[in-house]
Amino acid sequence: MERINNLDDLFLLVQVIEAGGFSAAAARLGTTRSLLSRRIIALEDRLGARLLHRNARQFAVTATGERVYRHAAAMCEAATAAEQAAATPGMPNTLVRIEAHGLLSPLVAELVPGFAAIHPKIRLALSTGVYNVDSLLRQQADVIFSLRETLPDSGDIVARSLGSVRLVTVGSPDLVRRLGAPEHPAQLDESHCLSYASEASGYWMFRGLAPRRRNGRMASADLGALLSAARAGVGFAQFPLYMVADDLGNGRLRTVLETFEPAPLPLHALTMSGRVVSDVTLNFVRFVQKSVAAMSERWQQLVPDAT
Repeated sequence: MERINNLDDLFLLVQVIEAGGFSAAAARLGTTRSLLSRRIIALEDRLGARLLHRNARQFAVTATGERVYRHAAAMCEAATAAEQAAATPGMPNTLVRIEAHGLLSPLVAELVPGFAAIHPKIRLALSTGVYNVDSLLRQQADVIFSLRETLPDSGDIVARSLGSVRLVTVGSPDLVRRLGAPEHPAQLDESHCLSYASEASGYWMFRGLAPRRRNGRMASADLGALLSAARAGVGFAQFPLYMVADDLGNGRLRTVLETFEPAPLPLHALTMSGRVVSDVTLNFVRFVQKSVAAMSERWQQLVPDAT
């Protein structure tokens, strides 16, 4: 707090010196001469140096005051420039091009509106096409979200950790009542499975078992369609926890095979390194980091890790 007070008082010192006295500065700032005098005296006491010569007839700046004034004036100019930069419309780069594929599409789609609400001047373009890190290198994307264990082998790309994503196996309460809760993945009948039809993410994964595809009753690359089918009791399915957290909370779905829950998948934001990455892109990545951390705490309370 003392350093903050110093900054405030240095601003007042600049105003007094540039106005040529306490009375003129007080009138400019809409305050009183006595208040300004007390603040400058307090500043001198903290700095241990006399900054101004003042009496009823004379106002003058000491040699030390001159040196302090030069630095304080520069501080005020920098603060003014910062305010102008924030208020200036049409920033050089206000677009963030985001790519989120497969299982990550719903997560990023949920986070984008929150970021847009607090940054109304930043434009966002969200793509859910095919995962391809070359989009970064060709400068066709600013950030790509990844759930892959293997990260790009490129010194031009930075992988920024966002935490991890849990996969849970779920079914509707009605389905569990009709079929019973499976105790082992081998008990899952493929006629009662819903599979995500994606080349990269279409495998069922369980702790201690090799990933495998299942020719389920229904397969779709549309995660929303699979979720609707799971809610309707058509079959069991694996989803990222963030997709079904609300359904688990309100009882529309329940978890099964908890002891076989696979290890969480690492979540990264891939960006270009160095000066190529824009400030607005970094702001978006930081927002996602904070949001995912907050969501993870809620998910942990809802579905504790099975160990």
